[in-house]
Amino acid sequence: SKSDFPNYIDSNNLRIFARQGVSEIFLKNVGLAYGEMMKENSKIDPTLKSNYLSTTKDKYVYQRVGIDGMANNSNFNPGTPPSPYGDNATDYIWQMSSGGEDQIGEVIEHLLHTATAVVLYLSHSQWDYNTSSSELRLAMQEAIDKNIYDVSMYDNLKGEDVYEQIITQEYAYWLILAEWNFFEIAGKKENGISGNEEFKIGTSTEIESQLPLGHKLYMDYIEKIFSIPDENTIKALFP
Repeated sequence: SKSDFPNYIDSNNLRIFARQGVSEIFLKNVGLAYGEMMKENSKIDPTLKSNYLSTTKDKYVYQRVGIDGMANNSNFNPGTPPSPYGDNATDYIWQMSSGGEDQIGEVIEHLLHTATAVVLYLSHSQWDYNTSSSELRLAMQEAIDKNIYDVSMYDNLKGEDVYEQIITQEYAYWLILAEWNFFEIAGKKENGISGNEEFKIGTSTEIESQLPLGHKLYMDYIEKIFSIPDENTIKALFP
Protein backbone atom coordinates (compact mmCIF):
# COMPACT_ATOMS: atom_id res chain seq x y z
CA SER A 1 0.00 0.00 0.00
CA LYS A 2 0.93 3.66 -0.28
CA SER A 3 1.71 3.73 3.44
CA ASP A 4 4.20 0.84 3.09
CA PHE A 5 6.06 2.58 0.25
CA PRO A 6 5.54 6.36 0.46
CA ASN A 7 7.99 7.06 -2.39
CA TYR A 8 8.98 5.54 -5.70
CA ILE A 9 10.87 6.39 -8.86
CA ASP A 10 10.98 4.71 -12.26
CA SER A 11 14.15 3.83 -14.14
CA ASN A 12 14.12 1.97 -17.47
CA ASN A 13 10.62 0.57 -16.77
CA LEU A 14 11.67 -0.68 -13.32
CA ARG A 15 9.62 0.81 -10.49
CA ILE A 16 11.76 1.33 -7.40
CA PHE A 17 9.67 1.59 -4.23
CA ALA A 18 11.10 3.11 -1.04
CA ARG A 19 10.10 2.54 2.56
CA GLN A 20 9.68 5.35 5.06
CA GLY A 21 13.06 6.84 5.99
CA VAL A 22 14.91 6.09 2.72
CA SER A 23 16.45 9.37 1.58
CA GLU A 24 15.25 10.85 -1.70
CA ILE A 25 18.82 11.23 -2.90
CA PHE A 26 19.58 7.56 -2.20
CA LEU A 27 16.42 6.46 -4.03
CA LYS A 28 17.36 8.67 -6.98
CA ASN A 29 20.91 7.29 -6.99
CA VAL A 30 19.68 3.68 -7.04
CA GLY A 31 17.74 4.64 -10.17
CA LEU A 32 20.86 6.25 -11.66
CA ALA A 33 22.93 3.14 -10.85
CA TYR A 34 20.37 1.03 -12.72
CA GLY A 35 20.55 3.55 -15.55
CA GLU A 36 24.32 2.96 -15.70
CA MET A 37 23.64 -0.76 -16.19
CA MET A 38 21.07 0.01 -18.88
CA LYS A 39 23.21 2.39 -20.97
CA GLU A 40 23.56 1.79 -24.70
CA ASN A 41 26.74 0.35 -26.19
CA SER A 42 27.80 -1.27 -29.46
CA LYS A 43 27.37 -4.85 -28.19
CA ILE A 44 23.70 -4.45 -27.29
CA ASP A 45 21.16 -6.49 -29.24
CA PRO A 46 18.16 -4.16 -29.74
CA THR A 47 15.66 -7.05 -29.86
CA LEU A 48 16.90 -8.66 -26.63
CA LYS A 49 17.05 -5.32 -24.88
CA SER A 50 13.59 -4.22 -25.98
CA ASN A 51 12.22 -7.60 -24.86
CA TYR A 52 13.89 -7.09 -21.46
CA LEU A 53 12.41 -3.59 -21.12
CA SER A 54 8.91 -4.65 -22.20
CA THR A 55 8.92 -7.64 -19.83
CA THR A 56 9.93 -5.33 -16.97
CA LYS A 57 6.98 -3.08 -17.79
CA ASP A 58 4.33 -5.66 -18.73
CA LYS A 59 5.02 -7.93 -15.74
CA TYR A 60 5.19 -5.02 -13.26
CA VAL A 61 8.66 -5.89 -12.04
CA TYR A 62 9.76 -3.76 -9.10
CA GLN A 63 12.61 -3.22 -6.67
CA ARG A 64 12.20 -2.40 -2.98
CA VAL A 65 14.52 -0.13 -1.01
CA GLY A 66 14.60 0.08 2.78
CA ILE A 67 16.76 1.17 5.69
CA ASP A 68 19.55 -1.18 6.76
CA GLY A 69 18.60 -2.98 9.96
CA MET A 70 14.83 -2.69 9.58
CA ALA A 71 14.52 -6.40 8.71
CA ASN A 72 16.16 -7.30 12.05
CA ASN A 73 12.99 -6.14 13.78
CA SER A 74 11.15 -9.31 14.81
CA ASN A 75 7.83 -7.97 13.51
CA PHE A 76 9.30 -6.65 10.22
CA ASN A 77 6.69 -6.64 7.48
CA PRO A 78 8.22 -6.56 3.98
CA GLY A 79 5.27 -4.43 2.83
CA THR A 80 2.74 -4.79 0.04
CA PRO A 81 3.25 -2.74 -3.11
CA PRO A 82 0.22 -1.00 -4.59
CA SER A 83 -1.73 -2.79 -7.32
CA PRO A 84 -0.99 -3.84 -10.06
CA TYR A 85 2.44 -4.69 -8.56
CA GLY A 86 2.48 -8.20 -7.11
CA ASP A 87 5.17 -10.85 -6.67
CA ASN A 88 7.64 -9.94 -9.41
CA ALA A 89 10.43 -8.73 -7.15
CA THR A 90 13.29 -10.26 -5.20
CA ASP A 91 15.50 -8.77 -2.47
CA TYR A 92 15.46 -5.39 -0.81
CA ILE A 93 18.30 -2.92 -1.34
CA TRP A 94 19.27 -1.54 2.08
CA GLN A 95 20.36 2.07 2.49
CA MET A 96 23.33 1.92 4.85
CA SER A 97 24.53 4.61 7.23
CA SER A 98 27.56 5.26 5.02
CA GLY A 99 28.51 4.80 1.38
CA GLY A 100 31.53 3.14 -0.19
CA GLU A 101 32.25 -0.48 -1.11
CA ASP A 102 29.62 -2.20 1.03
CA GLN A 103 26.86 0.14 -0.15
CA ILE A 104 27.95 -0.24 -3.78
CA GLY A 105 27.96 -4.04 -3.40
CA GLU A 106 24.50 -3.93 -1.81
CA VAL A 107 23.02 -1.88 -4.68
CA ILE A 108 24.66 -3.74 -7.58
CA GLU A 109 23.94 -7.19 -6.10
CA HIS A 110 20.24 -6.65 -5.61
CA LEU A 111 19.66 -4.82 -8.88
CA LEU A 112 21.32 -7.80 -10.60
CA HIS A 113 19.15 -10.24 -8.64
CA THR A 114 16.08 -8.39 -9.93
CA ALA A 115 17.48 -8.35 -13.48
CA THR A 116 18.36 -12.05 -13.60
CA ALA A 117 16.03 -13.89 -11.20
CA VAL A 118 12.98 -11.81 -12.13
CA VAL A 119 13.22 -10.14 -15.57
CA LEU A 120 15.42 -12.67 -17.41
CA TYR A 121 13.59 -15.54 -15.70
CA LEU A 122 10.28 -14.14 -16.99
CA SER A 123 11.72 -13.47 -20.48
CA HIS A 124 13.81 -16.53 -21.38
CA SER A 125 13.35 -20.25 -20.76
CA GLN A 126 17.15 -20.55 -20.60
CA TRP A 127 17.04 -18.48 -17.39
CA ASP A 128 14.55 -20.83 -15.74
CA TYR A 129 16.22 -21.75 -12.45
CA ASN A 130 13.75 -24.61 -11.89
CA THR A 131 14.81 -26.46 -15.06
CA SER A 132 18.02 -28.43 -14.55
CA SER A 133 18.79 -28.37 -18.29
CA SER A 134 18.50 -24.58 -18.68
CA GLU A 135 21.66 -22.72 -19.75
CA LEU A 136 21.65 -20.93 -16.39
CA ARG A 137 21.54 -24.17 -14.38
CA LEU A 138 24.17 -25.87 -16.57
CA ALA A 139 26.51 -22.87 -16.30
CA MET A 140 26.05 -22.78 -12.53
CA GLN A 141 26.73 -26.53 -12.30
CA GLU A 142 29.98 -26.02 -14.24
CA ALA A 143 31.16 -23.54 -11.59
CA ILE A 144 30.10 -25.87 -8.75
CA ASP A 145 31.80 -28.91 -10.35
CA LYS A 146 35.04 -26.95 -10.79
CA ASN A 147 34.98 -25.91 -7.12
CA ILE A 148 34.77 -22.26 -8.12
CA TYR A 149 31.28 -21.68 -6.70
CA ASP A 150 30.70 -23.01 -3.19
CA VAL A 151 26.97 -23.36 -2.48
CA SER A 152 27.43 -25.02 0.92
CA MET A 153 26.38 -21.88 2.78
CA TYR A 154 22.90 -22.36 1.28
CA ASP A 155 22.57 -25.97 2.50
CA ASN A 156 20.02 -24.85 5.11
CA LEU A 157 17.66 -23.98 2.22
CA LYS A 158 17.91 -27.39 0.51
CA GLY A 159 14.49 -28.88 -0.07
CA GLU A 160 12.81 -25.47 0.09
CA ASP A 161 11.06 -23.95 -2.93
CA VAL A 162 13.46 -21.02 -3.03
CA TYR A 163 16.70 -23.07 -3.07
CA GLU A 164 17.25 -23.11 -6.86
CA GLN A 165 16.29 -19.47 -7.21
CA ILE A 166 18.73 -18.39 -4.50
CA ILE A 167 21.75 -20.39 -5.66
CA THR A 168 21.24 -19.38 -9.31
CA GLN A 169 20.68 -15.69 -8.56
CA GLU A 170 23.85 -15.64 -6.44
CA TYR A 171 25.74 -17.47 -9.19
CA ALA A 172 24.56 -14.98 -11.83
CA TYR A 173 25.58 -12.08 -9.58
CA TRP A 174 29.10 -13.46 -9.07
CA LEU A 175 29.46 -14.28 -12.76
CA ILE A 176 28.45 -10.78 -13.86
CA LEU A 177 30.48 -9.07 -11.13
CA ALA A 178 33.58 -10.98 -12.31
CA GLU A 179 32.89 -10.28 -16.00
CA TRP A 180 32.64 -6.59 -15.10
CA ASN A 181 35.84 -6.79 -13.00
CA PHE A 182 33.77 -5.27 -10.19
CA PHE A 183 34.85 -7.47 -7.26
CA GLU A 184 37.07 -4.76 -5.74
CA ILE A 185 34.73 -1.80 -6.19
CA ALA A 186 31.91 -3.86 -4.60
CA GLY A 187 34.13 -4.90 -1.67
CA LYS A 188 33.92 -8.60 -2.55
CA LYS A 189 37.60 -9.46 -3.20
CA GLU A 190 39.38 -11.35 -0.44
CA ASN A 191 43.12 -11.16 0.21
CA GLY A 192 45.28 -13.48 -1.85
CA ILE A 193 42.65 -14.41 -4.46
CA SER A 194 40.85 -12.55 -7.21
CA GLY A 195 37.48 -13.66 -5.88
CA ASN A 196 36.31 -14.79 -2.46
CA GLU A 197 35.39 -17.84 -0.40
CA GLU A 198 32.02 -18.28 -2.09
CA PHE A 199 33.15 -17.56 -5.66
CA LYS A 200 36.87 -18.11 -6.15
CA ILE A 201 37.57 -16.09 -9.32
CA GLY A 202 36.86 -12.40 -9.83
CA THR A 203 38.12 -11.38 -13.27
CA SER A 204 36.72 -11.59 -16.79
CA THR A 205 39.90 -13.28 -18.06
CA GLU A 206 39.51 -16.11 -15.54
CA ILE A 207 35.81 -16.54 -16.33
CA GLU A 208 36.56 -16.83 -20.04
CA SER A 209 39.31 -19.42 -19.53
CA GLN A 210 37.80 -21.46 -16.67
CA LEU A 211 34.02 -21.22 -17.08
CA PRO A 212 33.20 -21.48 -20.81
CA LEU A 213 29.47 -22.10 -20.19
CA GLY A 214 29.31 -19.15 -17.81
CA HIS A 215 31.15 -16.92 -20.26
CA LYS A 216 28.79 -17.96 -23.07
CA LEU A 217 25.74 -17.25 -20.88
CA TYR A 218 27.19 -13.80 -20.16
CA MET A 219 27.94 -13.08 -23.82
CA ASP A 220 24.61 -14.39 -25.14
CA TYR A 221 22.42 -12.41 -22.73
CA ILE A 222 24.07 -10.04 -20.24
CA GLU A 223 26.50 -8.40 -22.65
CA LYS A 224 23.69 -7.92 -25.19
CA ILE A 225 21.29 -6.22 -22.73
CA PHE A 226 23.45 -4.40 -20.15
CA SER A 227 26.46 -2.12 -20.06
CA ILE A 228 29.34 -2.30 -17.62
CA PRO A 229 28.69 0.60 -15.22
CA ASP A 230 31.32 3.33 -15.11
CA GLU A 231 33.27 2.80 -11.87
CA ASN A 232 33.76 6.49 -11.14
CA THR A 233 30.09 7.22 -11.69
CA ILE A 234 29.08 4.42 -9.31
CA LYS A 235 31.58 5.56 -6.66
CA ALA A 236 30.24 9.12 -6.94
CA LEU A 237 26.63 7.92 -6.43
CA PHE A 238 27.49 6.16 -3.15
CA PRO A 239 30.41 8.08 -1.62
